[in-house]
Amino acid sequence: MNGLYLRYRTFFRNIVIDILSFHTKPEPGVHILNGHYLSLNDNASPEIFNDLLQGLKNRGVNFINFTEAITLIVNRSIPKGKCLVAFTWDDGFEECFTKIKPVLDRWNLKAAFFINPNFIDGDSSYREHFKREVVFTDKNPMTWEMIKQLAAQGHTIGAHTLDHLSLNSNDVDFLKHQIDGSKMRIEEQLNTGVSHFAFPFGQLKYISAVGVDVACNAFPFVYSQDNYRRYFSFEGKVINRRHFECDWPLNHVIYFLKSKSF
Repeated sequence: MNGLYLRYRTFFRNIVIDILSFHTKPEPGVHILNGHYLSLNDNASPEIFNDLLQGLKNRGVNFINFTEAITLIVNRSIPKGKCLVAFTWDDGFEECFTKIKPVLDRWNLKAAFFINPNFIDGDSSYREHFKREVVFTDKNPMTWEMIKQLAAQGHTIGAHTLDHLSLNSNDVDFLKHQIDGSKMRIEEQLNTGVSHFAFPFGQLKYISAVGVDVACNAFPFVYSQDNYRRYFSFEGKVINRRHFECDWPLNHVIYFLKSKSF
């Protein structure tokens, strides 16, 4: 999937959601919204995320910390009549620390950040390939010092494989290298256990049943970015999140805060 295709798809998708989201409202449930960056526009102000949070609050959304959301979902104790939202970010881009974290601090919110260790440790050639061919953006990764500070301040650090590769494979050695390897590298850097894993690309088609089993053997909590109307996939093994970005229109985000089921 190339960058041009993504831009066209996003353009037409936005038109459709503009129409469908007219007069929508947030639905009760525990919603985990997963983003990647503040904006593809590197000059965007963090205020766009703050304005989104304020708009959601004004429409009746209540924000909770990531770990609280997971506890409610895993225990199947969803408060009735409340729309609760928590946040996660994948890929570990630098602006998660420099632009998104300050807004989270302002709202006293703790989120989760899923990172690819080889993106952080790779040389310039590896990083350029990663940005150009894998995530289709020119954004740089957080440093380990930034990630350590996030963890020290109560945010959750999770794994996202070593290299952001599809896990739709039955090759156990490959799966363990990417999944277990990312866990080990992060734990070495943070000197603490890592309990959360989100597989790359998010859609359920990008991980095999074998991959789910390998991930569940390494991590107590595994996440998709798919099937957001249901709390779990793969027979309760995978917790589902919903894609968003900080610069999305308010009505687009609200449109995806729909009723959910187990």
